[in-house]
Amino acid sequence: MKIPSWHGYINDARPMSTWHWGKWLGHNKLASPVEMQSHVGSKTRQMEAKSKPPPPPPKPPSLSQRQRASHSAALSTPAGKRGVGWPWDNPATHFLLYNPYISAGKLTWLFNWELWRPEGTPAHMEWVPCVRTAAQAKDIDPFLTDITNNQGVLVKHFLGFNEPEHHDQANMSVDEAVRLWREAILPAKAKFGFRLGSPGMTSDVGQCKPWLTEFLQKLGRDGGIDFLVVHWYGPSFPAMRQYLEDMYHTYHLPLWVNEFACSTMGQGPARVEEVEQFLQQALPWLDACDWVERYAYFGIGQGKDVGDWVGRASNFTETAGGCEETDSRRLSRIGRLYCES
Repeated sequence: MKIPSWHGYINDARPMSTWHWGKWLGHNKLASPVEMQSHVGSKTRQMEAKSKPPPPPPKPPSLSQRQRASHSAALSTPAGKRGVGWPWDNPATHFLLYNPYISAGKLTWLFNWELWRPEGTPAHMEWVPCVRTAAQAKDIDPFLTDITNNQGVLVKHFLGFNEPEHHDQANMSVDEAVRLWREAILPAKAKFGFRLGSPGMTSDVGQCKPWLTEFLQKLGRDGGIDFLVVHWYGPSFPAMRQYLEDMYHTYHLPLWVNEFACSTMGQGPARVEEVEQFLQQALPWLDACDWVERYAYFGIGQGKDVGDWVGRASNFTETAGGCEETDSRRLSRIGRLYCES
C-alpha cells in the first residue's frame, strides 16, 4: 500500500528496529483508538471464550534427547511471510499435510506459544519461541541454551508475552512485564542474538494501546524491541487493515500479525464463503505490505479445532477417511486456500 507522505520514517534506508523506537519515544503520545466497527472493541473483551493456548503442558523430560537439526538447515533464512500457529497438542503426523507447502516455500515459519520446539518440525521451517506467561520467564535461558547447543537450532526471532493486557491470557501488570523483560528477556537477546518481538497485543485498542504505551515508556530506549506483535479477530478485512495501520503509525515498528481470523466472535458462526472472501482480501495485502514482516492465520486449534468463538469455518483440517497416517485428517477448503494462495 502507499504510505502517506507525512510519515517520513518509512523512507529512511535504515532497518526498522530500535531506531524507530527512539523516534516513537521522543515524539509520540497515545493515539486515539481507530474507528472500528462498533461491536469489535467490546466483543474482543470476550476472549475467554476463544480457543486459546492451555496451561503449560509438562516439560519434555529431556530437551537434548530430541533429534538434532542439521546446522545447514538451521542457518537457512525463510524468505516468505506466511506461517502457522501450532498448538502444543497438535500431532507431529500433521506436518505431512503441510510438507508440500513448506517445501515450496509457501509456509516458512511456525510458533507454538512455547519455549520448546514441536516434535517433527521440518528442518527448513523456522521455529519461533514465545515466552507466553510470566511463569515461563525463568525457563528462557535453560531451554534456549539446550535447543541451540544440543539440537543445533538457530533461534533468530523471539516473541514476548502473549496478550498480557488480557485477564484470560498472560494477565500481567506493566510493571511486572517490564521487570521480567529486563531480568530475563534482554539478557537472552544479548546471549542468543535474536530479533525481539514485543508482547503480543489484542485488537481491543481500548485495552492494548494504553498497556503497550505505558510498557514502552517505562521500558525506555534500551528495550530491544525490533518488531510489534499483534492479534486481530473480526469479520471485516477493512477493519483489520485499519487496526494494523493504526498500530504501525502509532509505534513505528514493523508488524508480526501472528494471530488473526475471520470471526464473528461468538455471534453465530461465520460461513466458509465468508472466510474465503476474507482471506482472498487479506493474504495479497499482507504479502504486499512492506511493514508487515510475518503473519499466521489462526486455523489450527487445540484438539484440532479452533472452537466456536473463532468459528469452525476457519479450521485448516477436517475429518477424512483413508488418511490414517495423518490421524484421519485432511486439509479443509480453508486450509488449502491459506497454503496454496
